[in-house]
Amino acid sequence: CSTAAGPAFEGAHLSCGMRAADGAVDRVTIDDDVHWHTIGNSAPRGLCGSGLVDLVAQMLRTGIIDNTGMMRSADDLRSDGHESLAARIVQENGRRLFLLASAAEGAGGHAVRVSQRDVRELQLAKGAIRAGIEILLSELGLKHEDVRTVFLAGAFGNYISPASALAIGLIPHFPNAEIVPVGNAAGSGAKMALLSLSARKEASRIQRETDYLELSGRSDFQEQFAEAMVFA
Repeated sequence: CSTAAGPAFEGAHLSCGMRAADGAVDRVTIDDDVHWHTIGNSAPRGLCGSGLVDLVAQMLRTGIIDNTGMMRSADDLRSDGHESLAARIVQENGRRLFLLASAAEGAGGHAVRVSQRDVRELQLAKGAIRAGIEILLSELGLKHEDVRTVFLAGAFGNYISPASALAIGLIPHFPNAEIVPVGNAAGSGAKMALLSLSARKEASRIQRETDYLELSGRSDFQEQFAEAMVFA
């Protein structure tokens, strides 16, 4: 099946989103302070998809957002003893923002921030993907513990932290499965089909034996999607 996950994982439609290129924040950890890593180890220019997943997972763990995705106020964080994190909550034109990198740290003197809307964009994307996974399992009569391998394809799948993906509920916890990043699977498959007759025959066999599950008209998709929006 396929789900319309939107552009958040490519860094699009985000306040400071960008593709995975030099200067993109791709990894984040939060303790009493915020620690980020950028592609190319250069000054941060923006946030790519894997960085956003990491950041939201850390914001959830430290209580900067609650399980509905709502960004908490600076006063709320101070009351929990997170003074340094509270100082990163700013208001701008009625929007609540979390300061990931200050203007002094950012490339060209520009700060890198994540907004409440950015968190919602991620929730929409992860909710759609998670709903698709749960419906596929239901159709096959499988439980989470029956899955043995989860392949994550594409540049995003290659660089995303599996722990962060699990933390935000992008993928469910498969207790008996190995999570395997496979990189550009489509490109690799095309090369195999061009160079190997047996690989091409295998691809044709898989195509003949595959059923496509259309999700858009299913009432259970909307139910699963609504449930998957929440950070359970």
